[in-house]
Amino acid sequence: MVEKLRCPGGNDLWAAALLLALAAPAGALELKGPQLGAASNFGQHWLPQMLAAALALPVRNFRDAVYWDEVEKAGRFVFATKSTTYPDLIAGAHATMSLTVNNGHPDYDHGVTPYTPAAIAAFAHDAAVTVQRFPAITAVEVGNEINSQNFVTGPVKAAGLSQRALDYLAILKAVHAAVKAVNPKVRVLGGGVHSIPVGYLAPMFAAGAAQDMDSLALHTYTTPAEQLVRQVAVFRQLPGAADLPLDVTEFGEPDMAKAPAHLLRNYCQMALSGVARAVWYPLNPRGDGMAPLIDAEDRVTPVGHAYQQVSALMEGRPVANVAPDPFTYACLFGGRTLVIWGAPRKVTLGRPDLKATDPSGTALDPARLSLSENAPLVITGAAPLGLGNGVELAPQQVVADSYDQFAYPGVADQPTDPFERFAREGAAELPLQTRPGQERQGAPWTPYLAVPNTSSARLTADVVLPGAHIDKQVVIVQRYTAPQDMAVVARADLSPARHSTDGIRFDLTLNGKSQIGTVLTAPAVETTGVMHLKAGDRLDFAVGPNVTPNGDATGYRFTLRRAE
Repeated sequence: MVEKLRCPGGNDLWAAALLLALAAPAGALELKGPQLGAASNFGQHWLPQMLAAALALPVRNFRDAVYWDEVEKAGRFVFATKSTTYPDLIAGAHATMSLTVNNGHPDYDHGVTPYTPAAIAAFAHDAAVTVQRFPAITAVEVGNEINSQNFVTGPVKAAGLSQRALDYLAILKAVHAAVKAVNPKVRVLGGGVHSIPVGYLAPMFAAGAAQDMDSLALHTYTTPAEQLVRQVAVFRQLPGAADLPLDVTEFGEPDMAKAPAHLLRNYCQMALSGVARAVWYPLNPRGDGMAPLIDAEDRVTPVGHAYQQVSALMEGRPVANVAPDPFTYACLFGGRTLVIWGAPRKVTLGRPDLKATDPSGTALDPARLSLSENAPLVITGAAPLGLGNGVELAPQQVVADSYDQFAYPGVADQPTDPFERFAREGAAELPLQTRPGQERQGAPWTPYLAVPNTSSARLTADVVLPGAHIDKQVVIVQRYTAPQDMAVVARADLSPARHSTDGIRFDLTLNGKSQIGTVLTAPAVETTGVMHLKAGDRLDFAVGPNVTPNGDATGYRFTLRRAE
């Protein structure tokens, strides 16, 4: 059995890490377009025509596995089948791959996730032998979503989250040492976690995990693109994380129509987060509904065309954040490719060399361009370009937005948040606190805001969960205080969960006077007429239980726009 390393609880570790980080300077990373990759499954199903289609796309980096139990027999390693020798073909095509090592072997610890010293050493030896055998392997990803329940087995799975993180660290240390011994240039990717679970990662980083990885591997499925930079900033508070590179080794989208925009938006924000490599999941259909780059007939899909556009115009190029305001997202790659989206408004191209395309690369009419909150424009030119340099935006009409300006209190590199976000419990007002994510069972797997002394009420950029504490309702309030006189229209988009027992109560008040008060059991949009606010006026958006808080997780967005 691996010797158990004892440490304080996840919340204590997080609080200590946060205090240390706030006193230390942030690390600096060179920001550029991440290396593109695709998650293939040649280790499970050898498809020569799919490899050819991928190389033609072109995919030049793959994420895959060579399974331990297929190559080690009675202590001897034999690579003899198509599914265990395909890395030679990747090398032959002058492409590279990362090797994911996660599965056990029936000869060690009965095939479950290794936990004894002998099994961990054998697991690490397999990684080293495979790296030594295949020059195409430039990185080894240790573990696959080991913070979930799906890809971990045995005693490691049974351990509590904090102990599981430390058991994983023993595996990571062994693989790091074994792989570096045979090829120091191969990068070792640690974590391999689903989401951005800073609370789960805290124990291993407190124990020095950053020393045993060249990069942290994340699967960012649960983080909206617009929240990625600020959630990564929460992670960077951990010891050794300030300038640690990141690899997003899985991200994807099930809706084929939305997938191209999803790729572009995430790629832009990954570039601004210090991500070194971005791997789309999947390369080809897996039967799980996720939109692939290449379909079952080996044809390039719409998101495959988006991948092509990113490869041609953005990959490896220096990137700058050129967002002009909190309601617009914009990345400028190499000075000549602008990716931009946000609150709708007209876009004007002022030079004949400038061209605009949609996320899949389809040309757009330059006379009919406007920003979208979901689908970025890609604007390119023969000479340097930018906002004010050939690209002009109509005036911004948004004054405040709860999603675009969401921030984590006490964490560096956050947007300026004009909303005071707090909980109302009876007559008491309680400030919301930053929690790291997956610090305990039942917590969200990304950073969030929580109400002190309650286990359920919480807030993220797009979901609010009111609650109850003892005999009092816990109402989540987001207050906007007018900085000056203004005329605005307020809009509230609310989507109570279908499984809410009796719906939610939404109240919008101006200086305590009701503007909207309603019970919602289904998605709704609530708007006001023109409100003439004076400097210092307080507009409260409050979401609470109707009667019971059971099932009251509610999608939300609160927006103030200038009155026309």
